[in-house]
Amino acid sequence: MRAERGEVPDEPPPFLGAWRRVYIAVAVYLVLLILAFYVFMRVFS
Repeated sequence: MRAERGEVPDEPPPFLGAWRRVYIAVAVYLVLLILAFYVFMRVFS
């Protein structure tokens, strides 16, 4: 039915092979970045 309406299916991302993995990698990166800033704040305050 999707092809009948002219919609194009999602293409896989250029890295990690699946969008779910990309989202998880971004979430992990953000958590690590927040932790790094927290540690930086505690050390230099």
